[in-house]
Amino acid sequence: MEQEGLRVDLVVVACSRPVNARIRESLDKLCTDRELPPAHIYAQDWFVRQLVRDAAWRRSLLGIEGRLGALVDEPLEAPLAACPPPLVGRAVELEALSAAVEAGHDVVLVGVPGVGKTRLAGQLHDRVVYVEPASLAHLHDDLLLTPPRAVIVKDAHALPDVVRALRHARRQTGLSFSVVATTWPDRLEEVLEQLPGARAVSVGLLEREDMNALVESTGITGYRSRAVILNQSNGRPGWAVPLCELLAGGQDKDVFSGKAQVARVERYLRKVTTSHTALDALACVAALGGASPEALHTLASLTGMAPAELSGVMEGLTHNGLVESVQGAWRLQPALCAPLVARWFFTSPGRRPWDTLVDAFPGRELDLASAVMSAAGVSSSPRARAQAEGWIQSLPAPTCWGTDVFAVVAQYARLDQAAAEFAVNRALAVLAAPREPEELYGLSVAPVGHAATQLLIQCARQFLLPEAVAGLLSLAVGDERRRHSTADHPLRVLSDLAGMIDPDFGTSLEIRTRLLQAVLRWAKRHHGSVDQWRVAAEALAGIFSVEVSGNWPDPGAPHTVTFAHGVETAANLSRLLGLWEQVVPLLTAQATTADEIPCPPPALVCLLDMALGWVRLGQGITARGETPSAEQMRCGAEGGSRILAVLHPLLQRNPGTALRAHLALGPLQHRAQAAGQPLPAFDVDPDLQAFCERRSADFSDDFKTAIEQMRTQVEALAEKLIALGPRAGVTRFGELAEQAAAAGYSTGHLAALRMGKLMTDPAAWYQAATASDVVLLLGPALTQWLTTAPGTVPPSVLRPALEDASTRPAVLGAVLARSVVDATGELVISSMRAEDAAVLETLFCHEADEVMHRLLNHPVPVIAASAAISFAVGTPHGPALPQEWQDLWSRAVEHLRIDDLPSHGQWQAGCVLAHLTEHDPDTFEAWFHQRLHEMSDRGWYTSPLPHDGDPYLARLPRPHRLRLAIRCIGLPCIGHSALIHLVGSDTELAEQLLDEHAVSPDKMVDALLGQRNAAVEQLGPLLLERGVGAQKIAASVAWYDSWWGDRSLIHADLLEYFRALADRVPALRAVAAAGRVQQKELLQRAEEQERAERIHGWDDDRARGRRRGHG
Repeated sequence: MEQEGLRVDLVVVACSRPVNARIRESLDKLCTDRELPPAHIYAQDWFVRQLVRDAAWRRSLLGIEGRLGALVDEPLEAPLAACPPPLVGRAVELEALSAAVEAGHDVVLVGVPGVGKTRLAGQLHDRVVYVEPASLAHLHDDLLLTPPRAVIVKDAHALPDVVRALRHARRQTGLSFSVVATTWPDRLEEVLEQLPGARAVSVGLLEREDMNALVESTGITGYRSRAVILNQSNGRPGWAVPLCELLAGGQDKDVFSGKAQVARVERYLRKVTTSHTALDALACVAALGGASPEALHTLASLTGMAPAELSGVMEGLTHNGLVESVQGAWRLQPALCAPLVARWFFTSPGRRPWDTLVDAFPGRELDLASAVMSAAGVSSSPRARAQAEGWIQSLPAPTCWGTDVFAVVAQYARLDQAAAEFAVNRALAVLAAPREPEELYGLSVAPVGHAATQLLIQCARQFLLPEAVAGLLSLAVGDERRRHSTADHPLRVLSDLAGMIDPDFGTSLEIRTRLLQAVLRWAKRHHGSVDQWRVAAEALAGIFSVEVSGNWPDPGAPHTVTFAHGVETAANLSRLLGLWEQVVPLLTAQATTADEIPCPPPALVCLLDMALGWVRLGQGITARGETPSAEQMRCGAEGGSRILAVLHPLLQRNPGTALRAHLALGPLQHRAQAAGQPLPAFDVDPDLQAFCERRSADFSDDFKTAIEQMRTQVEALAEKLIALGPRAGVTRFGELAEQAAAAGYSTGHLAALRMGKLMTDPAAWYQAATASDVVLLLGPALTQWLTTAPGTVPPSVLRPALEDASTRPAVLGAVLARSVVDATGELVISSMRAEDAAVLETLFCHEADEVMHRLLNHPVPVIAASAAISFAVGTPHGPALPQEWQDLWSRAVEHLRIDDLPSHGQWQAGCVLAHLTEHDPDTFEAWFHQRLHEMSDRGWYTSPLPHDGDPYLARLPRPHRLRLAIRCIGLPCIGHSALIHLVGSDTELAEQLLDEHAVSPDKMVDALLGQRNAAVEQLGPLLLERGVGAQKIAASVAWYDSWWGDRSLIHADLLEYFRALADRVPALRAVAAAGRVQQKELLQRAEEQERAERIHGWDDDRARGRRRGHG
């Protein structure tokens, strides 16, 4: 080139071989020596990359066309996640899959869509590939190029040609890979036909705890977020992970409404159903809340499908887990119903007019209305809301609604605040209207009123509606049910709401603020009675309580409930204390009209108890022993001081409330003084302090000294009151009792008893007590009157007291405490009724006197029986029974009915009956015969003995047991049969019943009910000989009273029992075999139910079962 005069501008070296560093250095030196530019070297590595990337180079240089491989390392549908969620809950399935592949077997993974079959197959790792159906032309070459250990075929039921091609290629190539196919349960048979000899591995729904671990591993830890994902995914990790990703990506509205999940399921349904018509039918089933076979027939004609075809579609979807059969009806997975109804009927363009479904099912209006409310709740569709409003407006007057209508209205009330206000107004109208009470099992119930109340509670909790809060406050007036044991008591509801701990958001001061506004507004209009004031004060105490609590079921752990409690945060306590000033005007206002009263003592006691919570918090004391922070203690001390400053003059106005405050603050004074925060002092009435007896005594040091001091104070008070004379003394006693009641103390009994002994004119005291309605003094005065002048008590004095329910016990007690029956005693004893039996519980203190004899002969059976069990028969307590009274006593016992007696009397009766079985069986037999006669009239037997008293029957001599057994046989039972203890393991008695009294052997099986003891081993062979079936005996023996925990445990224990029975008693091997068969079936059924419960959670109908029950 130099000789030709050409210039070299570029040196290019192209080489099909590799060029190493030494050759590159030689080429660079060659160019430098000749003053040439550096060479551009294109070696083998460059040509390889270029031939791979550039189709033109590949075709021109090599004549090779590009192609797609038939095998890929991971499925094309796999999410592109840098860190995929862990595989949880699949250890058993993975072990079975790995073992089959290691053994060279083909495997079919069968499970419902989204259950994680492909993810499970991917855990095989080494030399595992997925087949790509679009590139089967090169399958043979690709298998030879990279010999795999296993080839995975997704949805093999839809790819029969792929499975066949793999089998063909495996035979031609001689390779030994396994085919791992995934399929759905309803297509399993097809895949097994395509893959002969394959091992089927079932991949079931994941249990809720494993699903929860999976969801939390994606970063979703909130309570509500986990709950909605777990409910919608329903045990399918393949559905849960995409929902988690949507939540993490900010699409929470689509997830919580169910829209995202329905879109996924709809795509799946379009894939598996034969037509859009089937999807239409499924949407109709969702709207109906379930379809029976008859409803399905109607749906078939509505949608234009053949009934058999529609039933087949439903059965297929049942196998795949989206539809289930519940109580004979087809039902779509609950979490999908509302979103599918909203999408199908009310989202533009609508797939079907709603009215066509309403017209086709005229008897399902409420079911369809419920579906409309649910659809309106999960979507923003105007059409769904319009349909909901139309149904609501078509309702008659609320007083005509039933509980079923209220259930749908409650759904409507959840839509928004306007809907809730409508519902609350209707509920208040129902509660204000007079209603006839209904009777259920002898109890008075008001189901409609209860439904209206529950609607108020719902709206108060969800929207804090002032109208709902006011309605609950009005309902609380006069409601004396216990708060702690009545979850739906209006004041309990409001208190829980004020101090609620939310699992996601903790506590909220806004709730307390809005409740305070509603309560103050109600209290300003309703403070004309003590009950109204008490309701308002209790509601305020709940709002200003320093304690917070909450409870909720764990969405990821069935049978696990979180109970949270503690102290409000310091920030909220500080702001809450600032709201107290809004309460002060209400408490300090004076009554301006006759319809108003100032804040009464019972209301002040509620507020005092609330203030004490602040004071204790300031001293580091909490209700459940938590350790508060320094800031919380500072807020507690400040709050206690400010609240007590307002309450102090109000409490001091009444001696009772002043004493209550004095006694409550007393133990806290020392700590307060040490902290430099002295508590207010109260002036206390010493008479009232003595009147309150133990309440005011200090037992912290010496108990005996405190008791003696209390007695001395009571003695002095009694003498002081007696010195005032009957009228003034009774008046003063009444004042003290009223003041003590205002403080919440029910005392004065010791003072009354001591005053009775000091009365010199008990008649005057009795008359003064009657006139002033001071019941506590009636009994002591009458007792003293009868003691000092027994013949001077006129009947005209006693009859009014006996007719008054409040004074009757005092008169009865005073008369029965005597030992003689004069005219007064005869009058009182003759007037006794069955409900007076409770008064007789103190008769064991008597001797065998005239009073006891008269009571034994009383015409009211329960009175005579109560007197009979007071004697020392079967117990060391009570008077000895005179021999000449034995017949009278026996007749009284024969009329003894356990259910008519108070609790202590039932215990005494049990002791007496147990004694009779061994020492006087004839009397016991007569008593039992009398009870059986009463049961014959009503038609069934239930044990007349006290709780756990049935074993008494086994103590009777055989002749007595024989006669009673004859009477009991054939009588239907509620609970245990008497034959269990009357016959027991006595084979001679059983043979007598069978041979001499022609008792059917089948009826004798009742004697073995739940008896897994010697009775079975003795009577079982006899009954088998007499023709009783082994299955019947086994079922009777396996009966159980109750269980606690998983039902499978009792069946596992029974299975083990029957296994051991066959070895222990060879004659009962047939019974043992039948029992094993029965228990295996029941065990399997119980385990399936428990697994369903672990998958679906507590609230799902498919898995709902009581943890405690009866066999």
